[in-house]
Amino acid sequence: MPSSVTTSTGIKIVTISSKGLKGCINVFAPEGELLGLLNAEEVTAFRTSLAVMIPYVRWRNSKRRLIVFGAGRQAEWHVKLALSLGETKHITVVNRSGGRRMEQLFADLSKKYPDAVFELLLKSSNDFDSRLRQSLVESDVIFCCTPATAPHFPFDYLDSKSRFISLIGSYKPSMREIDSRTLLSGERIYVDTKEGCLVEAGELIEANVDADQLVEIGELQGDEPLATEKNLVFKCVGLGIMDLVIAGELLGMAEEKGVGLKVDDF
Repeated sequence: MPSSVTTSTGIKIVTISSKGLKGCINVFAPEGELLGLLNAEEVTAFRTSLAVMIPYVRWRNSKRRLIVFGAGRQAEWHVKLALSLGETKHITVVNRSGGRRMEQLFADLSKKYPDAVFELLLKSSNDFDSRLRQSLVESDVIFCCTPATAPHFPFDYLDSKSRFISLIGSYKPSMREIDSRTLLSGERIYVDTKEGCLVEAGELIEANVDADQLVEIGELQGDEPLATEKNLVFKCVGLGIMDLVIAGELLGMAEEKGVGLKVDDF
């Protein structure tokens, strides 16, 4: 994923496997000097979650109850950022297997947010389906953070209440985290990139969505709220410039704080 701005050029090299996303982000000066290398897994999770927060902070409806599908880095940063923005009081994380990592995160966050309630819902639970339906009905926000090939839930599991729904897990035409009825349940579909989403997002491809139905978050002006009586759906597949900008900021912070490993005359 190469990208360039006037002050730097970057390229992220990753491998996506059953073990997740592994790789690095390389940042270069205009003359070609290597400015730094960063862990792609952590930065990708962080910058993607930040992108979701752009329409999220404009969503002026209730954000008290969140349900998150997934328990990896992406889900972790969604939870952390939502809590830091306030209002959220109840978080349910849905995962297919044991959630030791998420349980530790909950323990740490409980100390910082003592008024918040944290719940882990495993697909192996005997009452999973009934608890999932209840959590979805009660939810105000749905964060989907897994490379799923089948929807996490059917549209019929939702009632008529308006919700914020974000999708960051699918990156191939064969992948989808929600069904077409859920995808089309809003007035428009907000995306990070029209071009990327129309060729990579399985949800949009299956629903035969065209560019006129999409709004790029880069087109949003000022701080106008995104209040609607329908659902607000946001799909993010990622842009190289996200990695470059965040990586540049992190390298600057590392230099100021004197952290990281510096290699002279590399």
